[in-house]
Amino acid sequence: MNVYDFDNTIYDGESVVDFYFFILKKNPRLISIMPKMLQMLIRYKACRISTAELLETAERYAEKILPGLNLDGAVRQFWDKNQKKIKKFYLKNQKEDDVILSASCSFLIEEMCKRLGIRHVIASEVDIKSGKVIRLCFRGNKAEIFRSHFPDAQIDGFYTDSMNDKPMFDLAKNVYIVKGDNVKELII
Repeated sequence: MNVYDFDNTIYDGESVVDFYFFILKKNPRLISIMPKMLQMLIRYKACRISTAELLETAERYAEKILPGLNLDGAVRQFWDKNQKKIKKFYLKNQKEDDVILSASCSFLIEEMCKRLGIRHVIASEVDIKSGKVIRLCFRGNKAEIFRSHFPDAQIDGFYTDSMNDKPMFDLAKNVYIVKGDNVKELII
């Protein structure tokens, strides 16, 4: 079994950020949250945001973005436009038992995973009506959540772009760091 992070690993970009810009075109009033959202993204990428801060920020933005949005239609339209951003290395290596393990919202990435035929998706869960985060699949939570779904699974390869996923390294035989379409084994 191989386990893959989603954003910047098999998807070229941050899907949540790309989705925000996609719906911003339809709802320009959402521009007001852009500065704080970009600041949070920079801290996330630099591994300088706590789980509590990410949770609070995610809820604040979900509460502003999700209400009143035709979410199913927007998600389908988003992936119609952005499916081309799935990386070629993944499409070449994809296997039937792959698992996607992501901090991104399940409501967003499950559609793309369904299109790719990926059956196992573990992601952050958000209550669509309230914007409240039910489960944050981030840092140490990722390993705990993975083990709750696959208690005895042996991970042959774990693929990620971020040291935020370090808690998963100990669960895998091999760890791979993905930068663009370049995949390098991390020697631990």
